[in-house]
Amino acid sequence: MSYKSISMFVHDPSAALTALDYAIAAARKWGAHLHIVAAGVDSTNPGFYYAGAQAIAIQQNIEFAQAQAGEIEDVIRNRLHAEDINWDVETVTLMSGGLSSFVSDHMRFFDVAILPLPYNDEQSLLDVAAFEACLFGADIPVIVVPDGNTQQPPSQQVLIAWDDGAEALAAARAILPIISEVGLTNVCVVNPSNATKDRSDPGGRLAQMLSRAGATVEITVSAKLRSNVADQLMQHATETGAEMIAMGAYGHSRLREAVIGGVTRTILRQAPVPVLLAN
Repeated sequence: MSYKSISMFVHDPSAALTALDYAIAAARKWGAHLHIVAAGVDSTNPGFYYAGAQAIAIQQNIEFAQAQAGEIEDVIRNRLHAEDINWDVETVTLMSGGLSSFVSDHMRFFDVAILPLPYNDEQSLLDVAAFEACLFGADIPVIVVPDGNTQQPPSQQVLIAWDDGAEALAAARAILPIISEVGLTNVCVVNPSNATKDRSDPGGRLAQMLSRAGATVEITVSAKLRSNVADQLMQHATETGAEMIAMGAYGHSRLREAVIGGVTRTILRQAPVPVLLAN
């Protein structure tokens, strides 16, 4: 059973369409419906306007956001009109302060969200807010796609970053719908802790769970060879030809404005392949 309902949140008509291309390929491969929110976002703060000008300025900003939403919708429809998948586009106009609550409520009715890679130098605070709202607010898995990505939805190999934690297990469960379609699932354990219950067989119980779901599994256990575990995971993914990394999203808070942990944040800045995250 694959994902059958994919969502995207698009707020910038000039942004690269890499994530959209990946979402189209995923919808085709998994036989899923692709739902795209084309959002015009008013990021201004009305408190900065002088008295008397505020109402006019707010109206102008709303009209600009509405026009932006329409422009995004046109770009998306032009890209999708000839595609052989089921899709729809919904246009919305939002104040930036209401983005997180809207995305959290709206996206919870989908199986997975596909978004651009957040936290890198090219992305805006709106990308970060949309990503964290999907993951921590809507509580659905999120696949983030690096700009310029050339990978297709996985068919040959995926890598699961495993540390026996609840977040890593959530990521492993999140990838189960597509795991049987992948040739090899690599459970990667870096510097396993002696305190975990499976310390004598790191990743063994997870491998059993994945195998029962139809996966072909291998386990890679390695010492921490680099100062940054994220760098080691990304290097391993590149060297083994992994088409996707699945990992837990480690936050220091369960709030929607979550502060993403160090390893997760590094991968969300520099990932060489798409990353599936769950919490």
